[in-house]
Amino acid sequence: MLRAQESVPESAETSSGTVNLDIQSDFTDYDKNLGIARASGDVVVKYGDVTIYADQVEYHRSTGNIFARDNVRIFQDGQVVDAEEIIYNINTGELTTSQFKSGLEPVFFTSDNIVRPEEQSDGPITLLDSTFTTHDSQNPNFRVQVKKLEVYPEDKIIMHGAKVFVGNTPVLWFPYIAQPIGEELGYFFTPGWNTAWGGFVLNQYGLMIGENLHAVTHLDYRSERGMAGGVEFKDRRFKSNENLGKLNLYFADDANPQLKFNGDIRNPAPSSERYRANLQHRVYFPGDDEDTFYLDFDINRLSDAFVYEDFFPSEFRIDPNPDNLINLNRLFEQGEISLTGRFQLNEFFQTDTRAPELAVDIIRTPIGDTGFFYDGLTSYGILDEEFPTGFGSANGFNRFHTYHEFLHPIQIGGILNVVPRAGAGYTNYAGFDVPGFNTVERTTAHAGVDLSFKMSKRSPNFVNRALGLNGLLHVVKPYVNFSLVSTNDVNGTFGPIDRFNPTTRLRPIDMPLFTAIDDIRDWQIIRTGVSNRWITRRNGSSYEWLSMNNYFDTYLEDPEFNRDFSNFFTDIEWHPLPWLTASTTAQVPLFDNALDFSEISTSLSFMPTDWFRFGVRHYFLTDHPTFANSDLYALTTYTRLSDNWGFSTAHRFEADDGTLEYQQYSVHRDLASWTASVGGIIRDNRDGENEYGILLSLTLKAFPRVSLPVDFQPGSLGAEE
Repeated sequence: MLRAQESVPESAETSSGTVNLDIQSDFTDYDKNLGIARASGDVVVKYGDVTIYADQVEYHRSTGNIFARDNVRIFQDGQVVDAEEIIYNINTGELTTSQFKSGLEPVFFTSDNIVRPEEQSDGPITLLDSTFTTHDSQNPNFRVQVKKLEVYPEDKIIMHGAKVFVGNTPVLWFPYIAQPIGEELGYFFTPGWNTAWGGFVLNQYGLMIGENLHAVTHLDYRSERGMAGGVEFKDRRFKSNENLGKLNLYFADDANPQLKFNGDIRNPAPSSERYRANLQHRVYFPGDDEDTFYLDFDINRLSDAFVYEDFFPSEFRIDPNPDNLINLNRLFEQGEISLTGRFQLNEFFQTDTRAPELAVDIIRTPIGDTGFFYDGLTSYGILDEEFPTGFGSANGFNRFHTYHEFLHPIQIGGILNVVPRAGAGYTNYAGFDVPGFNTVERTTAHAGVDLSFKMSKRSPNFVNRALGLNGLLHVVKPYVNFSLVSTNDVNGTFGPIDRFNPTTRLRPIDMPLFTAIDDIRDWQIIRTGVSNRWITRRNGSSYEWLSMNNYFDTYLEDPEFNRDFSNFFTDIEWHPLPWLTASTTAQVPLFDNALDFSEISTSLSFMPTDWFRFGVRHYFLTDHPTFANSDLYALTTYTRLSDNWGFSTAHRFEADDGTLEYQQYSVHRDLASWTASVGGIIRDNRDGENEYGILLSLTLKAFPRVSLPVDFQPGSLGAEE
């Protein structure tokens, strides 16, 4: 074997030095005058992370082109490419091929010609006369033939002249398709049966309008409720923010509006004309998007209070009372300014309104080179508490609120970090709805200090592959946060709007983070804790293997209850391996004169073998003064029975009252190009009537992406946890 070894041109050198082009073959010839190396017979070319195998190869030093032909195979970034001929430029990374075929599981494809853009180019990867399939077979049962395909990585795919074949029979032809990567296009259907819906089939068709507007049309039938349908629009320019660029319109002619999803009869019943109209959008004013005003819309109009519960139960669980607001916002380096209008568009929901509220929020900002920092908030708004129709009158006032705080971080002895802070605020309430009620004023003073220091220990030789440890750094951080607030008490003078809401967690004690403006009370609180972090090395960078934080509050003056101490908290996150994660959040009353309740939330995800995985969650709450006791267990499993069959389950059991709330069982079958699932649910709603459901799901693998949601809560757009 002969070896020809050439240094790459200066333009292709890396920061670490010259990268050599290595050509190994049975026969090699190099023409120094022309700068051309020729090789034949079992040729292997290595350049950086690219390896090329071929029968014949030419390398032209002047252009950086490698010409390879006959039985060419290229390995790069874990991908394998087969072709009859290729041209690869080592200077630009551009690749041109003919008679190309490749596989990137689970997609297999061939192409007569492929052209990759230069490394710094934004242009597409272009494939000519290509065939795609997800069926790994010499004669696939499903394939797409495309005259010209343009791939814009992580953005979109444009097909020109696409034919869809089932076997050898063409079934569809598209002259032009622009498909965003990850969007659902084409036809989907979800059949099933449910106690509240009866037999149902949910149909949708996704299409692109232009290059940025993704539209999905719906036409649904439920035997217990009748026909329904609508359309959704998604502006892909906001693809990085799922809460923007959306319009959703849906209408149902409900034949049974008195029937609740849990089987009870609703009295009085809503009208049979049920609908939703949702708009979440952002409009930028002229100028740079990063340096201008923008207007956010979050508008949600519903026909009645139960339409989410009856037709979109997953959204009902997350947000049963959707907000309605319009917000004019301007971000700048030190914070933001906003003008917010919140209103009661759905008169059957209770909500607070802002008509409007202007706020200037300054984040923690250094004051020159003094070492001091400042943060603060100033707002003025016309606030109301709007109740559902027939449930009392509104409670409103005008509120001016301002708060300003200064901090000065210092370090003592190079070890102890000290952050003293002091602030003051003023709030004025006027324009009360109650006749004869005059202005109420409140002043607030806040002082506090944060103390902390860090200790660490390195154990570079602590290695345990089974637990994902490659060296260990243990960082311990004890900390103390003292906060004192003094204010004139206005509690009971009027009904607060921004007020305390029941929670099991500790409230923020840094005033800029405290949002219950109308419920500020005197307090003196010391928050004490110790955080521990265990950090290892993984994939060339630091990786947090385990973290644990223990803390509690000591109340010299309690703003809510007559406590001396809070519960003792422990928060643990453990991520040792990709197939094993666990977390625990717990609080227990270790001290006297604390609220006598306990709360523990634990989760575990574990894959002990390559054919079985399970997840366990447990939530325990007892003796809380506001929330009901709970001892809830949830278990999900997936078992791979063979290469083509799988079985999954999900259960939720409330041990406090002995109720098996939820059961799901489903069977999955791999059908080469498709994956089919069929399963059922049983839900106990504690009303004497169990709820049952059956669902069929079909998912077409990968490219082109066509899938039907595996969803055992129909209409929820997500599987039941």
